[in-house]
Amino acid sequence: MKSLWRWIAGLALIVVLTLSAAAQTFWAVPDANGVLNNVYVRHVERTVLGEDVVHYLYDVVVGSGEFDRIGLHRIVREAHPWQPIHTATALLMLPGGPNSVQMIFIEPLISPAAAWDHAITVFLAKHNVDVWAMDYRWALVPATTTKFQFMKNWGLQRDADDAKIALSLARLIRGATGQSLGKMHLLGFSYGTWVAYPVVNQETQLPQSLRNVKGLIPVDAGVTFAAGEPFRKYMCDLLPQDKARYAAGTYNDDYSFLKQLSDLGRSAPDDPSPFADGFTNYQFALYVGASVTYEPSWHFVAGVFNDSGITTDLQYTDPWLFIDVLRAAPAYSPVRADIDQERVTCHNVVAPFDDHLAEVTLPILYVGAAGGFGERGYYAVTLTSSGEITKVIVQLHSSDEPALDFGHADLFTARNAETLVWQPILKWLLAHR
Repeated sequence: MKSLWRWIAGLALIVVLTLSAAAQTFWAVPDANGVLNNVYVRHVERTVLGEDVVHYLYDVVVGSGEFDRIGLHRIVREAHPWQPIHTATALLMLPGGPNSVQMIFIEPLISPAAAWDHAITVFLAKHNVDVWAMDYRWALVPATTTKFQFMKNWGLQRDADDAKIALSLARLIRGATGQSLGKMHLLGFSYGTWVAYPVVNQETQLPQSLRNVKGLIPVDAGVTFAAGEPFRKYMCDLLPQDKARYAAGTYNDDYSFLKQLSDLGRSAPDDPSPFADGFTNYQFALYVGASVTYEPSWHFVAGVFNDSGITTDLQYTDPWLFIDVLRAAPAYSPVRADIDQERVTCHNVVAPFDDHLAEVTLPILYVGAAGGFGERGYYAVTLTSSGEITKVIVQLHSSDEPALDFGHADLFTARNAETLVWQPILKWLLAHR
């Protein structure tokens, strides 16, 4: 009964926010433990993406620090301005790392190479799904930042806790705008799976009334991998290195070079690359996406290579779209999150991230790319007790050509992603509404 009153109190307060784009208010948002968190929405933006599909962006302050804020995105059809239609179901999406929501889930906002509706969020919204996505705190840290002491304790649990707040807040806003207060599906892509699994892992220890998630969609990764898996060894090898960096006072990874790659690829595509001999700026930007990483097959996007091994094109994703995607990558991410991710991957069972997976009974849809983690990312699903598991693996090359097959990011950026990936996700969502 107490948890019910918490929801009612939070809902009453949030109505103030939804009535005006300029409104700024505090309200109590219950997390997955039923604890009330003071959350401040500093600003709300509304952008028409096309036809009756709109994008809301909530700038959500979740703490007292300068950078304690998350971005909460909503992509939904409207009956009238500020009045969403009644949707069939709802989904929260968690991007990878270093990803922003725009760069992997709403590409038309950052690239002229993408049609207004070439994004999984828009595709799902057009089919009456209420789509939400969260930018992590670290994804919003300005590139001009030079001191990172504030990132010291920004680990995997911090991102999982923010995801719980995002889920609770999305449910409250849905209720205030004529939707159901019911539970939502949770999709995690890449690093987002390392965040999504802990959320459902920890929810198993709560009563049903305090849980936010009704279905899980891990996309091309898993919170842990089978013994003997090359990626697991890779993460085990990284762990002592990252612990040493952290102990020495380095709390951030720097990805600002990705924007530099993109800028050079756009502004001087035919000039020699300063990063690699024999490549133009355009070719090297594509090479960063198409070259294999971790082990001899994993890559972001499937490439086309000449006899010298230089990337000349991409197979499935528009090359200019990929170059623009690089520009939208966050400048920094926390080393503490790296360490947590490596710990849980390497040691297999680490509380509180995956120690209760055997108690997870949610319906699960696993989506993988043969040129990404593919079947190997499915291992974590087998550790659950779900009685309803669906698996979609996109494979377009023969088994002896994994390094050329559909890539990790192709799942969201490829020209044919709508047919191969988004349509199966939509079908599953509607079947589990």
